[in-house]
Amino acid sequence: MTSRMSRRPRALDSDDEDSRPNTPSSTAPHDSKRQRQRYQHSSVDDDDDDDDDVHSDASASPSTTMRSLRRQDRADSARNNASRMQSRHQPGAIVRVKLTNFVTYTSAEFFPGPNLNMVIGPNGTGKSTLVCAICLGLGWPPSYLGRAKDPVEFIKHGCREASIEIELQRSADSSQNPVITRVIKREGSKSVYTIDGHASNGRQVQKLANSFNIQIDNLCQFLPQDKVVEFAQMTPIELLASTQRAVAGPEMASMHDDLKRLRSAQSEALNKSKAEQEQLANLENRQEMQRTEVERMRERALVKKRLEWMEKCRPLVEYSECRVKYKEAKLKAKAITQELKRLKAISAPTLKDLESKRQYERDVRSLKEKRKKDLAVTERKCEEAARKIVDTQSTVDEFKNKLEAERRVPSEKKAEIGRHMGSIAQYRQKKEQPPPEFDARAMTDEIQRLKNQQRAFEAQKLELNERKELLRTQGLDAKSRREALEKTLRSMQTEAGKQELKLKDVSRDTFKAWEWIQNNREEFSEHVYGPPIVECSLKDPGMADAVESLLQQNDFKIITVQNKDDFRKLQDKLSRGLKLHDVSLRVCPPANSQHLTHRPLNSEEMAKFGLTSWAIDHIQGPAPVLAMLCAERNLHRAAMSSAELTQEQHEQLAATSIASYVAGRKLYQFMRRAEYGTAGTSSRVGDLRAAKMWTDQPVDMGRQTAIQRQINEVTGEGKLMSTEFHNLKAEITRLDDQIKQLADEESAKRSERDTKQAAHAAYKKLDAQIAEREEKIKIVERALAESKERVKRLNDGLADAVIEKTNAVLAFASAVGAVKTKSSALLEAEVLHIEATSDFAYLASQNEQIVRAIREKEKEVAEAEKVHETHHERARGLYSDCQRIQAEAQQLQQDEDDNGFMELIQRMAEQVKTLEALEGEIDAEKAKLELTEGGSTNIIKEYEDRAKLIQRLRVKLGDDAQQQADLKHGIQEIRGKWEARLEAVVSKINEAFSDSFARIGCAGQVAVYKASSDMPADCTEENGGADNGLDFANWAIHISVKFREQEPLSLLDSHRQSGGERAVSTIFYLMAMQSLSQAPFRVVDEINQGMDPRNERMVHGRMVDIAADDGGSQYFLITPKLLSGLKYRRGMTVLCIVSGENVPSARVQTEKGGWTDGPKVDFRSIVQKAKSLGHRGAAHNDRRVDSGVGLGGFDSTIRSTPVGA
Repeated sequence: MTSRMSRRPRALDSDDEDSRPNTPSSTAPHDSKRQRQRYQHSSVDDDDDDDDDVHSDASASPSTTMRSLRRQDRADSARNNASRMQSRHQPGAIVRVKLTNFVTYTSAEFFPGPNLNMVIGPNGTGKSTLVCAICLGLGWPPSYLGRAKDPVEFIKHGCREASIEIELQRSADSSQNPVITRVIKREGSKSVYTIDGHASNGRQVQKLANSFNIQIDNLCQFLPQDKVVEFAQMTPIELLASTQRAVAGPEMASMHDDLKRLRSAQSEALNKSKAEQEQLANLENRQEMQRTEVERMRERALVKKRLEWMEKCRPLVEYSECRVKYKEAKLKAKAITQELKRLKAISAPTLKDLESKRQYERDVRSLKEKRKKDLAVTERKCEEAARKIVDTQSTVDEFKNKLEAERRVPSEKKAEIGRHMGSIAQYRQKKEQPPPEFDARAMTDEIQRLKNQQRAFEAQKLELNERKELLRTQGLDAKSRREALEKTLRSMQTEAGKQELKLKDVSRDTFKAWEWIQNNREEFSEHVYGPPIVECSLKDPGMADAVESLLQQNDFKIITVQNKDDFRKLQDKLSRGLKLHDVSLRVCPPANSQHLTHRPLNSEEMAKFGLTSWAIDHIQGPAPVLAMLCAERNLHRAAMSSAELTQEQHEQLAATSIASYVAGRKLYQFMRRAEYGTAGTSSRVGDLRAAKMWTDQPVDMGRQTAIQRQINEVTGEGKLMSTEFHNLKAEITRLDDQIKQLADEESAKRSERDTKQAAHAAYKKLDAQIAEREEKIKIVERALAESKERVKRLNDGLADAVIEKTNAVLAFASAVGAVKTKSSALLEAEVLHIEATSDFAYLASQNEQIVRAIREKEKEVAEAEKVHETHHERARGLYSDCQRIQAEAQQLQQDEDDNGFMELIQRMAEQVKTLEALEGEIDAEKAKLELTEGGSTNIIKEYEDRAKLIQRLRVKLGDDAQQQADLKHGIQEIRGKWEARLEAVVSKINEAFSDSFARIGCAGQVAVYKASSDMPADCTEENGGADNGLDFANWAIHISVKFREQEPLSLLDSHRQSGGERAVSTIFYLMAMQSLSQAPFRVVDEINQGMDPRNERMVHGRMVDIAADDGGSQYFLITPKLLSGLKYRRGMTVLCIVSGENVPSARVQTEKGGWTDGPKVDFRSIVQKAKSLGHRGAAHNDRRVDSGVGLGGFDSTIRSTPVGA
């Protein structure tokens, strides 16, 4: 067996590699050197003990050993070397994979061969980890593996980061192999990419992979273990898409997408065109049918237009009438004005005397007002003089008071000096008697010690109080729980209590709501009723099954209120306040109780149908609750019968308004659809349910015992807490006594210290106090001297104030005289004004008739001018309306070439002068309008809009025809290229696929399924009829297989064939694409799962033949098991992964604490041992592999590289 030694030799084995840096960038320049070393090791001799395909370092427990086993005959060494020289990796193939802290590997390095790589090993050893590394390392997410969702989950347990390094074979125009590195960091769940040591990102890494046509997301190229089932379940349509991507390149997939897009657009255009043609035909038919009606309606519209114009011409006629009235009013106003002028001329002398008297009265009134103002000014001056006297008197009194106060100062200051002298004598006496000495610091320390003891006791007291309050809270809680349990226990002895417990079992929220309602009934305006399970009962327990079968579980827990205000209040409290949601509320006013009396059948009719009673009659409870049940479940329309009804009776009942009925152990319910009449009635029958709510069941003794046990436990807990509470209370009392005693001692000490400190402080202040008193005596003596000076100044000020007061008195006397003079002058003016007013009034009364006549005439003039102005303003407004109407007619004439309105205006101006004449014209047009009465008012607009739509549709259909021609030409052009190439590709795949099946004695076929369109427009002779193949979105690849001679070829799917048969077909299909594939490598993980040994052996042999052919791409075949005697060809590489507790570690710790390489696994000894046990494989010339380790003809010594931790 030939084994490819692709591991880079370690420094211990080759001195030539000592100076070579172990970096990815150093790989390509030394490729030839690596090849030479590999060829040297291929001649396996006794000294060759380091040749593996896997180089790894430090794995965690259990240790893992990976090695590449080769089988080589010593005689064929030279020929094998020559073959190896010719076997090269294709561009993009994987040359090397290095993993660090990835899943189970601490450090491992793989060197896969250029052709078939078999990765074998028991389950759980880490074979699929290599597949995961390839996917993640090339930048694809873990979702394509079907395993973990986050790359962080691939980091080895206990490590902070993992790294994947993949070296790809360079392209022909490149000088070195690209090396991609991905570091996955646990912190932040980030990944760092580099390409040839330069920072990059996942997008650039995928771009590089895509440049080699690496498609990790294509199951035809990359089939991980957890995606095998997904591939087998791939639809034929999906298989076509994946096949195109894998073997035909992106251009074919792009053309297919273009065909699907163009076909979708063509189908849409055809459907749209068909709809538009149907719409056009319909519109043209409707247009022809309405032509006569439209002509009649157009005539009617013309009459309406003339009528509208006549209404608009009304201002023309009104203007003519208003203009006449305006001229008449103008003449009348002019005549009245002339009469007024004549009247004023005749009365002029009399009016002149009257005006003279009026003017004299005005002059005298002005004189009176002037003298009144002068008197007011003089009076204000007099008042100011009086206030001046009062002010000066206040100043005199102030000076007198100050003098009196200054005269008392000398005696007060002398007394103050005496007091200061006495104080000085006392201070000097105290100075001679100093206080005793004391230790202030010692006393302060003692006080602090007492205070600290108090604080310590206070802290203990606080802690005990907290414990006491906790016990109090726990005790109250225990008491509440005990009371609740006792209440529950008592309720189990009553019927109402049993029903409430059932309510609690049905809905805990409703039970809590009912408890709250019972405790807060005063918040509602009317009585609120509880759920029927609590409020109601059955009159006859034997009817429980029948009645309960008519109800749903929710019906038993509905709470009934009698008005909407209580409903809103309760709903808000339960949902927002108590946060209860499983509660049902209904409003049932007292007026709804008619359900309780109304029955669809009378007693005679019930007897006729074999019915005995109504369901509601068997329930007793509050009327609102019963009414609610009737409204919810129609219990007043649900009948009861003790025996089964005949078919005739059943059919007759269906014609009544009965909702349901119970007969025997069956429930019959009617469903009615009113819109279908009698044909809309159907019935449903079902068995009665066993009653659960209104049943008289005995008390659950187990539950009662459990509740009593809980009461006893809570009672015991309460007694323990009570004892501990009283103990804490006594301890707190003792601490209070100690704290009080310490506080008293502290207070006494503090008082003693403060007294002694005060005495010492007072003694120290004595000198300062003596000096202070002496200084105060000096200040008082200076104040005495200053007081004498102030007395002199006050006397001078008093003399000045007296003089000022005298001057004020004289000025007041002068002001009083002026007031008297001004008052006399005012009195004289008032007398004159009275005389002038009397003379004017007398003369005015003598000429009152003349004045009244002039005023009335002036009023007539004003009224005539007002009428004239009113008509004038209206005429101006109407004239503006006439101009607007004429402008509208001119605009209509210009825009629509319609002279009708203008001609009507001219005729109205010439012939129609009054509104009566206009009304006659309007009535005549209305008579014409009545003759054309009837029809739709919108028919003309609809007709014209429809004509426009018809024209648009005709244009649109022309455009659609051109678009369809363009789409058809585009489809034909692309299809001509794509279909031929697709058939050629599938033909080659079919050839290889059929050959593979023929070699194992079975049959297989791959064909293109050309889905066709069934649209009539597509099924033309030009398109090929029914087999037009235009449904490009549903084109598919059909794989047909036959595994037994007696059966025909059948499509491969997940239902017809077994799992092993599907696996064989899947791997043969993948291999069939080998010669066509542009992919540099393929990965198939455990595809042989489910195959029987015969198929597995044949598939393996066929796979070896295809993968080992020259020009084939790189293959990774992952399998946990191997049969004996498998086929082998040169160029294969076998990667054997072994894991277990007995595998030696790669590194071991020395006695000094250092690390050294651990022992290696000697595969030669394992092979020799296998031979001694009789496990010999076939000869090398037969090219078979025995038991997966190649025992026959294996003379070389192979030793593993250390991989343990």
